[in-house]
Formats: sequence, structure tokens, C-alpha cells
Amino acid sequence: MTNQAAVLVVEDEPSLQLALADLLAEGGFTVKVVGCLAEAQAELSGKVWDVVLSDMRLPDGDGLSVLAHANTLADPPAVVFLTAYGTVERAVEAMKKGAADFLSKPFDDDHLLAVIRRNAEFTHLRRRVAELERAEESPVGVSPAFRSALELAATVARTDVAVLLQGETGTGKEVVARFIHRRSLRASGPFVAVNCAAIPESLLEAELFGHERGAFTGALRSRAGRFEEASGGTLFLDEVGEMSLPVQAKLLRVLQDQKLERLGSNRTISVDVRIIAATQKDLAQEVANGTFRQDLYYRLKVVPILLPPLRQRREDIPLLAAHFARSFAQKYQRTLELSPELLACLAELPWPGNVRELLHLVERLAVTCPAPVVRPEHLPPEYRLPTAPGTEPGLMGTLADQVRQFERRVIAQALEAAGGNRTQAAQGLGISRKTLWEKMRLYGLDDGGS
Repeated sequence: MTNQAAVLVVEDEPSLQLALADLLAEGGFTVKVVGCLAEAQAELSGKVWDVVLSDMRLPDGDGLSVLAHANTLADPPAVVFLTAYGTVERAVEAMKKGAADFLSKPFDDDHLLAVIRRNAEFTHLRRRVAELERAEESPVGVSPAFRSALELAATVARTDVAVLLQGETGTGKEVVARFIHRRSLRASGPFVAVNCAAIPESLLEAELFGHERGAFTGALRSRAGRFEEASGGTLFLDEVGEMSLPVQAKLLRVLQDQKLERLGSNRTISVDVRIIAATQKDLAQEVANGTFRQDLYYRLKVVPILLPPLRQRREDIPLLAAHFARSFAQKYQRTLELSPELLACLAELPWPGNVRELLHLVERLAVTCPAPVVRPEHLPPEYRLPTAPGTEPGLMGTLADQVRQFERRVIAQALEAAGGNRTQAAQGLGISRKTLWEKMRLYGLDDGGS
């Protein structure tokens, strides 16, 4: 893709115009050379460019004016500046205003080509994210494993069969559930999500099936359950493996009959609900252990869909990060771009919290990073890659900082080794599940479910 990228060169020195045109053409780029600000503005307004390579000093203006014009475009290019001695400070100012990079004169040919290629790739990435966001709000991802799961989800969407979404915590199970609902014949009906792990066992039955006034202590009025709320639409049961056996038994009956009785009532209520369930547990093993009903298991997993962890879809990390950056830029009403170097760093990290952890990090950067373009040095210490062979990744700062960074890494590794199972991870670490949960919240490893 990048060997067809279009580069606009803005340079007034004839010898340098010729040298840059030849170098970029030999590098596989489509090149146009102009010699002043007015010509650059005309080209930018008349054609979509991937990268602009501009001198800081121009006969009728300066590079900052080129950048300002580029930033007004609906589909802006990456802007890279060429700087001579005495203009470096202006280039740094340009970086603060959103320029992608700058190169000092005289420049190394290979380095210049690498910078242009990297920024052309970034421009194409940004456009790809925009395309995906326009495509019916589809979940973002191009990796084969994720696309395969999404294609299966799209195939079953227009049926009413039960779907079981499986995968580690944070892999986007609720996002895919909503995707199925939007594509279904029930799209005009409600989508109701219930996190079974977040509701105390004593209250889950009433939450799902409703209750009458006085059915239990504290039931001061009658209340419809989530099944009734979801009638005509989709009920998403997240962390379904956390249900107790008695609740499982009642759920099975409702799924079989599409009828229920509220707690404290013998009146039968008919419902029309499509079920999508999700779990990070191995339900087949739970059945073998006697903690999950076999008949309910088969009722829920008519079509099982496995969502891969983020470490198995690394090509999606830059897409997801850029997508989140656009979203948070709107939310916080600020300019927020992720540099190619930062995206490369993010693609190398382990992401035990999967997509949700990446989402939390990008929001953290949106709130804390003072610059419009986020670079690797803006990452929190625990997310920084090692700078030299043999360096323990990310350990820097005070002793307390280093202890926190190390503890976060150990917890992340334990969660990864346990396949996202918090109980197993806590046992392996020799701490309680509650302590593990608190530390996951502290270090941004918790997503509250899917």
C-alpha cells in the first residue's frame, strides 16, 4: 500500500527539489514538487495526499502555514518538516501543533525514506479506522482470527439461535453481542445486558425473572425482570458461568418454554427473548466438575464463537488504538493523534487485559498527555518497552514506582498463564480473589466483565 503513497514536497531550492523528487520516486512513492506556500495550499485543496514533506522556510510564508492548512482538511496528510540550522525550534513548535516529524538538513537518504514510509502507513491506518467506523459500527479488527469470529457472528445474527461467546476477559464479548443484535431481525427491539458475576447470588434470580412486592426482605414494590425488559429483543448474559445451580435450573426452564413466573407470584408471563451468553470459563470443564448443568450448556452453545485474545491479533492493535483515540478526542474535545512510534510500541506489549486494557490506556493518555501527538515517552512507566538489551522493561522512577511496575507485570503474567481465570491466577499468586480484583482495578487490568 505504501509503495503507492502520494507525497507532496514543498521546497523552493531547485537542487533539493530535484534530489527529493528522484529519491522518493526511486523509493516507490508518487511525488509532486511545489516551490511555495500558495502552490502547496492549492495542491492540498485539490487532491488527497498521504504525506507532505515541507521546508520550514518558504518564499511566501513558512511551514507552519502549510501545517495549518493541512489540519483544516477532512482527510489530512501527515506533515514532515525539513529543518536547517536555526529552524529547529520552529520545528519543535510545529510538532506541538500536530506535525508528524522533522528531519535536519543535510539528511540521510535511507532515514528520510523510512520516515516518509512510516508516516504514509500511519495515514493509511487512520483512513482504515475511519472506514471501519463507518461500516455499520462493526467491531474494529482485520486479523484473520477476529474476522473469522465476526463473520460467524454475522452469519448467525439473522437467526434466533442461542450464541455462546467465549474468550478471555476484555476480548470484546459484549461488543460482538451488540453487533449480532444490530444485525438481527430484533434490531428494533431492546438489547439488555446482565453481568451475572456482578450481582450477588441472592439477588440474581430476582434480577433476571422479576419479583412481586413482599417476595423477599426489601422488595417494597413489584419489579419486572431483565427477561421481561428484553422481550422482543436480545438478552446478553455475561459471565454466565458464575450462576448458581438453582438459578441455572430456572434459566433452563425459561429458555425451553419462553415463560416465567416472578418471585412471589404464580402468574405465568410469556416472553420472546433471544439469548446471547458469554463466559471466560471453560464451561465443558465446569460441567465435568458438576458446577454447570450439562443441559443448559448445550442449550446455550448452539453456536459457540471464540474471540481471540489481543496478543493473538497484534495487527489489530494499531487500528483499535487509533479508533479509541478518535473517540476520546471527541469526548474530551481535544486533538489526539497516536504517533507511528507509539503504535509500534503498543503492538509489542502483552495486553493481559486485552482490548479493555488498551481502551483504558488510550483514555488515560487522552486525559494526561499535554501534546496533541502522543509518543512513546508519554506512556506510563509500566507500559514502556526496554531501551537496551537486558533491561527489565518499564522499570524506572522511584523504588515505590518500580515495585508497582513489577507487581503489575507479575499479576499480568499470572492472568495470562491462567487464561484470564481470576480464581486460578489468585491461587497461583497466593492471594485472595478479592485482593487480586483490587490490584487489577489499581493497575487498570480489570474491565468489569467482557
